[in-house]
Amino acid sequence: MSAKSSSDLGLDTACVSSSVSARYLVQGPSDPGLLSRLIEPFAKLGTVPSRVHATCESGDGSQMTVDLRLGAVAPRTAELIEHSLRRVIGVSQLIAVVEPA
Repeated sequence: MSAKSSSDLGLDTACVSSSVSARYLVQGPSDPGLLSRLIEPFAKLGTVPSRVHATCESGDGSQMTVDLRLGAVAPRTAELIEHSLRRVIGVSQLIAVVEPA
C-alpha cells in the first residue's frame, strides 16, 4: 500500500497547510461561570488559547469583556470555535477576527 500526498488526492496544498490566528472579543454578564463556559470550546477541540484576558468594563461591574486569542490553527478550527462561542449561554456580543498566521 503506498502513501498518497495531498496533491495525489486532488487537494490544494495551500489549503491543507494554511493556518490562521484568531481573536475573539466576547461580552456578557460578570458571571464566574461565563469564563469556564468560554474556555470549553477550545478544550473540546484540543486547543489552548494563547491569551485569555477578562475585565469588568461597566461602571457597576455587571458586564465582562473577555479577549481570547489563538495562534496558528486550521481555519476550520477557528470557525468551529467561533460558532461554539456564539452559542455559549451569557454571551451577549462576539467579535471574531481571523487572519492568516
